[in-house]
Amino acid sequence: MTDDWDAGAASHRALRGVRRELDRHPAVVTTEGFPATLHSEIVAELSPSRLDAAVTATEPTLTVRWFAGERPAAPPGFSFHYSDRHGDFGWHHAPNPHVDGRGHYQERLDEGVYTYTPHEFDSTQPTRVGWVVVSLVENRLTTWPDRRQD
Repeated sequence: MTDDWDAGAASHRALRGVRRELDRHPAVVTTEGFPATLHSEIVAELSPSRLDAAVTATEPTLTVRWFAGERPAAPPGFSFHYSDRHGDFGWHHAPNPHVDGRGHYQERLDEGVYTYTPHEFDSTQPTRVGWVVVSLVENRLTTWPDRRQD
């Protein structure tokens, strides 16, 4: 019955699951949910040395947002966005006028403009997506331009 559906509570449960899984990941130093009582996002502090030996960026983070949808069968909307003092990029699953479909990768260029590339997610299960995205971040950092060097 969808009359009892609480999208905010479902989104919070999804983010708590993502947070638990990220806390287990070796590249994650700490995670924190905001607000503390009913999360609308979580921020994970990442370990530069665990991500990639060449990454010397300070304070790398992964910000996660998750929206379960207005009804149980609705596809979730979510984003996993990496940032450090050199720039940012991320994987999103939400409508975007720059790409067909919901899944996409976006990266901010030096000019402050984002580029968008379609991306298909193998799963939209919150706890699975978290581990997959950290792997995607690790892979992307190995080829990120020289600006990732301090």
